Amino acid sequence: MCFIFFGSSFIFALPHPNPCKAGESYWCQNIDTAAECGVLAYCKLKHHDLLKHKENKAVQDNKPVIIELYYESFCGGCRDFIAQQLFPAYQKLYSTGIFQIGLYPYGNAEEKQNPDGTYQFKCQHGLEECAMNIVETCATHMLHDQAAFMPYIHCVEMSGPSIPNAKACAQSLQVDWEKIESCANSTLGNNLEHEMAEKTNALEPPHGFVPWITMNGEHTWQIQDQATEDLIQLICDTYTGIKPHACRVHKKQSKDRCYRN
Repeated sequence: MCFIFFGSSFIFALPHPNPCKAGESYWCQNIDTAAECGVLAYCKLKHHDLLKHKENKAVQDNKPVIIELYYESFCGGCRDFIAQQLFPAYQKLYSTGIFQIGLYPYGNAEEKQNPDGTYQFKCQHGLEECAMNIVETCATHMLHDQAAFMPYIHCVEMSGPSIPNAKACAQSLQVDWEKIESCANSTLGNNLEHEMAEKTNALEPPHGFVPWITMNGEHTWQIQDQATEDLIQLICDTYTGIKPHACRVHKKQSKDRCYRN
């Protein structure tokens, strides 16, 4: 709210309904305004020194919400959750820095160790699912950052998980397919999938179906239901810092969904 002075009179001016439209001078004042306007990544790049001190404090006070998905590659409900909830949340909120994603492609599989120390996997939907679980595990490992692996995993799942589609997605997104394929066919891929098994089997409470969703390391029926109904709203409600513009303009969803497999 401000007062503008003209001659001997004041004009009372209402606050701008969306201060983010004021441009970069408002966006990059500090970490809070950058997150509010959904341009955190941009401001970090353009105004690193300006944001550094404030960002360190913000990381301590307002940690990102961590959403982790335990799933399997041939699970239709998992595919729907990725398409309807997780990927849209990534698209709208990734740049704000208010949440992080963890993917664990194992689901309802079982494993046993071979005499040579490698692992043999038995998957709910057969050998092809086991192969694609490892491909997606290797993809998240090789691509590291969610800005790289989320578009790729989304593409593979929406195309229909298969080796040809995984290769085609890599080509369309300019991802190094040879590295992913090499990982999937190696001891590294086998060990990485074993890590997925360990993470999944260590869940408390144990997972009863997929997709199984945790928030900040916790699973409850409330978290599961809210995440599958409106993940963006759940993340925005949970984040303790200044809400980014994407949260303030988000329209709540209310349609019931069932993703369990």
